[in-house]
Formats: sequence, structure tokens, C-alpha cells
Amino acid sequence: MPRTRRMPSLIASFVAGAVVAASTTVVAATGDEPHQKPTTTWLTVKVADAMGTRDTITWVPTGSFAGSAEVRVPRYPITAIEGKDTKELALDAVRGEQVSAQLAIASGKPLDDVQAKVGDLTGPGGARIDGDSTQVRFVKYIPVQRSKSEMDWSATIDQVSSAKEVSGDRDPDVVGDPLEERASVDVPAYAAQPLWFTFHIPRGAKPGTYKGTVRVDVGKATQATYPLTIDVADASVPAPSGYRFFLDVWAQPEAIARAHHVKLWSREHWKLIEKYNRDLASRGQKVINTTIVDNPWHHQWSLGTRQSQTATPYSSMVGWSWDGSRFSFDFTRWDRYVDSALRDGLGPDIGAYSMLAFQDQEHLTYRDTRTGSAVTENVDLGGERWRTAWGQFLRAFAKHLTDTGRLDHTCLSFDERPADTMKVVKDFVHEVAPAFDDRIAVAGSVNTEPMASNLSVDWGGIDAMTPEKAEERRKAGKKTTFYVYGWPPHPNTLSYSPAVESRMLPWIAAQRNLDGFLRWSYNSWTADPFSQPVYIFTQGDEYLVYPGADGPMSSIRWEQLKEGIEDFELVAQARDKSGGDSDALKQALSLATRDLDGRTKNLTDIEQARKAVVKELTS
Repeated sequence: MPRTRRMPSLIASFVAGAVVAASTTVVAATGDEPHQKPTTTWLTVKVADAMGTRDTITWVPTGSFAGSAEVRVPRYPITAIEGKDTKELALDAVRGEQVSAQLAIASGKPLDDVQAKVGDLTGPGGARIDGDSTQVRFVKYIPVQRSKSEMDWSATIDQVSSAKEVSGDRDPDVVGDPLEERASVDVPAYAAQPLWFTFHIPRGAKPGTYKGTVRVDVGKATQATYPLTIDVADASVPAPSGYRFFLDVWAQPEAIARAHHVKLWSREHWKLIEKYNRDLASRGQKVINTTIVDNPWHHQWSLGTRQSQTATPYSSMVGWSWDGSRFSFDFTRWDRYVDSALRDGLGPDIGAYSMLAFQDQEHLTYRDTRTGSAVTENVDLGGERWRTAWGQFLRAFAKHLTDTGRLDHTCLSFDERPADTMKVVKDFVHEVAPAFDDRIAVAGSVNTEPMASNLSVDWGGIDAMTPEKAEERRKAGKKTTFYVYGWPPHPNTLSYSPAVESRMLPWIAAQRNLDGFLRWSYNSWTADPFSQPVYIFTQGDEYLVYPGADGPMSSIRWEQLKEGIEDFELVAQARDKSGGDSDALKQALSLATRDLDGRTKNLTDIEQARKAVVKELTS
């Protein structure tokens, strides 16, 4: 998984602790918060002061419904609550997009059965948007946990978060991130509860103004009613399958089986994989990432310990066997995984990880057919045994891909391998399987650019990938994206990153003339991400969604990234219309990305930039 700053050896106690965490049973979300406890007296007093009352109140975070989803509401607000006086809700939209917004509720007494209802919206000529098409979810709070590695190389909690996002009494502090799908929620006294609305604008909606209402109920009583206006512009975003934005988020099927308590590669597991694939497809995921060896992300930790970087290790989708004279390969599972993902709307690109170990000695994993035993064999990069094994694999893989019609879409994929190491591989691939010469994907240093047909540059090298260079690569049929990981502190998609930063990332790609964004990981969960959210790396670096009752549970970050991708699509259309970047479009891109630290960013920046882009499209 992408990681530019190399970690020093970690102490043996860390490895032992990681093993203990990995053995814990995973629990999918049930709606309960095991870490929730009564607030301390001093915190209760501060929240009451922030509310300005002990009665039940509702409010619009940021004061503007249009920008309300770009913040995380603290569970225990201790500064004066903004937005209590907002009486009307207003949103701007285009056809075919989703628009998220929040209301929040709190009280000096426990509240049972809090829920919200969006009524039908009536528009021009009697046109309607069905209120039931709006998703209403509830922000769930999780503990904030210090990373086991952050003191070595990654951003610290203090560098990333602020009191605007994280709250509590440090035993623990909590942050709102998962979005629970349930009919209602109970709210403790002196605790805020955001209600997350996702409006889905029909592709055939008539342009114009739609009016309706949003009602918040507590039990059978109505707590608040807001008039709602949605202005739908005469513009549209394509279906996710038609997105130009190149999204490459790395999923892990093994973690799905473990989280949902099903046997790996069982029928139940495949059904769950389909649900997670469809969620990825709803964001326009362009790559089906596969494994061709066991545990491509093994790591050499301290004192010679070799252990996966993920709580649940990856396994190979290709079966390797050795009979004493030759290797043979079984592509059955690999084919099924790719077939399933394509049916679910992912692709068409396919990534194959990986000929190179991530941060470990090169090694082979296979079954010795003479003994039936599983073997891990250390080899030297470029050595005779390495060349024999990978030469036989590459020839077999190229033939299999040719026979199945997948060669044109498949890349040999590599994660943060240095240029000198990549050159050994590049030369070897050219020698034994030249069909892959132009099918190499790299996430890492810009120094590997000449070797990569698909390059995702780390944040440290993003400035070296100039817009002119990215355009040159695009004209040559190559993809260029960027990624973040536990670094930089801003912008990022960590569990306690300011919410607006996930929305901003596609704007950064647009401004820099890049094709999209890469992120590890989609779902490399800890043993229980709801109560023990950190395995090794900075919280949220390892996953963007959570395990729900029977499929993925979304997050604030995942929703904001989706809406940033929709913004990217509108920017692309505006460029088509003007034949490049007009002055207005340049100003919009500059405005949206002018402050990369979401803690200090003006939360109207992206909304104003988006309005300018829509104006370009509709003028």
C-alpha cells in the first residue's frame, strides 16, 4: 500500500500487539456504541453552554444546508453552536447527481427514536422528486485511536484534526464518520446527533426550482419542520460508468469474509463481494485489483519478523504449484473474481499485484506437489530462481490473458518500488513477456514515470508532475493520478480529516490536469473498526467504508469523495465547452483548492467554485 516515507524497524512489542489485535473477532456494525458512556460533569456543562439551553434543539451545521456536509459535527460541541437560527434549507443540484447535507439534534435529556422524513418535492410544471428517494442516515461515532506508527513517519492526530471534528474527554475522544442505515436512532443527553441526507436528483428531472419539507421527529412528536428548496440547473453528470475521473481504490476480499463471519471464497463470501463491488462501481471505480501472489504487502518488521501490513493478510488469486522441475498456475479464482467485478460494473482495467515484494525480501509462495506442503522461498531479485519462476509465470499469464481477451486491459502492478528495482523488472518483462511492456502500473515516485503506463504519484512528487507532463502522457494513452496515505496531514481522507478535504481531492486532480486519484485502502479493516479503529497506520488510512450488517456501510469521507468526483465531471464538461480553461474556470479551480487545510478552509469555497462551473455550462 502506498507509503512514501519508509518506516524504521518497529519494536517487537508492536508486532506482538498487532498479532493480538489480528486475532480478535470482527464485529459488523449493530448500531450500538460500546465506547459510549455518560459524559463527565465538566463536559456536560460545556455542551449545555454551547447549546444555550437544556431543551431539545436542531440546527444546520455551518448555518448553510448547502455546505453542511463539509464538516463533521462534534459529538460533544463545546463552542457556541452555529446554525440554530437557520429556518430554511436550500440546495443547488444538477441532473443525475447526489447532494449530501446534514441537520443535527441535541438535548439536555436522552432522546428516543429520532428520525427524519423528506417530503415529495414539487417543481416546474408539476414535476416531482420523490421524497422517499432521499437517503436518511445517522452519523455514528467511533473512538479516536493513536496510530502505532505515527510517531515514526505519519501525520499525528494533532496535525490532522481539530476540536471542530473530534470531541470528548480523551477516554476516549470520538469522531463521527460511519453512516448508519437504520429507521431511527437514540441520542444520549448532552450529545449531538447528525442526520445525514443524500438527495438523488433524477437524470430526467426538469430544470427549475423544487420545493418540499424536511421534518425531524422524536418518537411520535415533531421536533422541527424546515421548508426545503432544491434548484436543479440545466446540466447533468453522467452515470458512474461514464465518469472520466480515474478512481483506483484498492479493495481486499479477505477482509470482507472475516468481517462478515463467512468462509473465505464460499458462496456467501462471493455474494458479499458483489455488494462491495457495486458500491465501488457507484463511485466509478476503474480498476479491478487482483493478487497474483500470497500477501503482496508482507513487511520486514523488527528483529527479522515478517508480517502482513494488514490485519487480515491478502491471499493469491492465482494458484502456484511446483513439481520439482516446473511451476504451473491455476487462474480459476482470478478469472472468477475479474468476471464478478466486471458484471458489477468495475473496470475495465485490471491490476495484478505483484512481482515485487512491498518492503520485504523477494520470495515465492507455492504448493510443492511432491509433498503437498505450502512453501515460502526467499529469492534474489534478478537471480536465477527469481527469473525461472517469474519467467514461467509471465509467459503463462500472457497466454491466459490473450486466450480470455483480457490482455489489453491488464497491468502488472507495483507499489512504491524504487526506480532501480523497477528497471530490473522492466528489462526482464521486455525480455520474457514483451506483451506487458506498455502494461505496467506504479504507485510511487515520479522517478518511475518513464516505466509506467499507469502512474499514481505520491504527494511528495505531485509538483514534479506538471500539467504539461500529464497532458503529454495522456496524449500517449497513459494515465496519471495521485495519492495520499498517512501523509500529508492535509489534504487527506483519514477518519478525523476535515470532511471538506475528501470533496477537495478531485478538484486538486482537475486543477493539476491529472486523470484521477488512488487510495489504499477501501476496506483493509482492523479486527473491529468500530471499537479498535487502528491496526498499524493512521486511523482511516486502512479503510474508507465500514462493514455493515450485510454489506458496506458508507462514511462521510466516501460520500464527500463521490461528490467531489461529480464536481470533476462538471469541470471536464466546462473544459469541453470552452476548449480549455476559461478565466472563470481557472478562478473556480483556484478557489476550490486555495487552502488545502480543511481546518482553516472557507467552507463556501467549493460551493462557490461549483456554482461558477455550472454557470459556465448553462450560460
